[in-house]
Amino acid sequence: MATIEFNQVGKSYGSVEAIKDFNLFIEDGEFCVFVGPSGCGKSTALKMLAGLEETTNGSIRIGGKDVTDLGPGKRDIAMVFQNYALYPHYSVRKNMGFGLKMRGYPAAEINERVEEAAKILELTPYLDRRPRALSGGQRQRVALGRAIVREPAAFLMDEPLSNLDAKLRVHTRSEIVKLQRRLGVTSVYVTHDQVEALTMADKIVVMKLGVIQQVGSADELFENPCNLFVAGFIGSPGMNFFRGAIQNTDGRVFTTFGGAQVPLPDSLAARAGKEAIFGIRPEHIVMGQGNLQTELSLVESLGTEKILHFQVPAGQTIDNSEFEMDDEEDRDAESMRARIIDDHKYQNGETVNMDFPKSKIHVFDIETHAAIK
Repeated sequence: MATIEFNQVGKSYGSVEAIKDFNLFIEDGEFCVFVGPSGCGKSTALKMLAGLEETTNGSIRIGGKDVTDLGPGKRDIAMVFQNYALYPHYSVRKNMGFGLKMRGYPAAEINERVEEAAKILELTPYLDRRPRALSGGQRQRVALGRAIVREPAAFLMDEPLSNLDAKLRVHTRSEIVKLQRRLGVTSVYVTHDQVEALTMADKIVVMKLGVIQQVGSADELFENPCNLFVAGFIGSPGMNFFRGAIQNTDGRVFTTFGGAQVPLPDSLAARAGKEAIFGIRPEHIVMGQGNLQTELSLVESLGTEKILHFQVPAGQTIDNSEFEMDDEEDRDAESMRARIIDDHKYQNGETVNMDFPKSKIHVFDIETHAAIK
């Protein structure tokens, strides 16, 4: 087990800066997840930590030791890849023990470590099978087992669940978390799936265009995003946004949404008259009460919950470029969503009342996109 430290690390490919001033400290035994849209630099940061990519500047330390110029084999790390990387002609036993064999470990010790890892991962019945006789989830556990037997200072995982179907992905991510808690090994995990990040991590690092946007726990990122990008990226469905002016009339601080008043925190009184971007999460919208009225454009029923779609009032949408997402982000700037659990049978075209609780409104600077407290 070990701490991990990035100190002003940068990575450039010619004139393109893939990573900029990357500073991060990961505690001993912590499960840290790098998350962000495609091209944000998360895999590049992991590869530099693994020694698979050289740093352009800065330093990396593992367990207090500077490993910036060391090769992968000298960093005391074990890596789990997206594609399993198993030898098809070897049994599970041989696949798990291969790395130890190459390092000259005695056969008895290799067998002991493999047996123990197989027990932890519930792979004992499959030790003499070859990978083609296993399911995708079992193959991923074999890849994890190969890392476990190394007893490294840190586990590095690069989107290890991407090849699994949705149901198996949910099951396997919970198994990885339980395994990491049991072993207590410092782990760094890369994913583009913010749901994986929120459900697995002790510490989440949100990245965009090679720059760390915010570091914190799932609760911190969900409740107190530092800017518009983090607010829109974290959460499923994502946060709703609309544009408006902060107003202060007779001591009441508010903005308007479609002509109706939305109360705002008193701390914004000094900003009266200024434009801002307002956000509220779908699960925080209260239906059936309040003075805000809208017509539902689409009702999605998910069994126990419903996603209600309605339009942002004319003139209050924000430009899609302000979300600062990548091309894969499917966000409609003119539509908002409410996430509801109740017994009402909502219908497309229905007119409903709703309320935006003052304590759940997020406010962002219209120029810098930084959160306003």
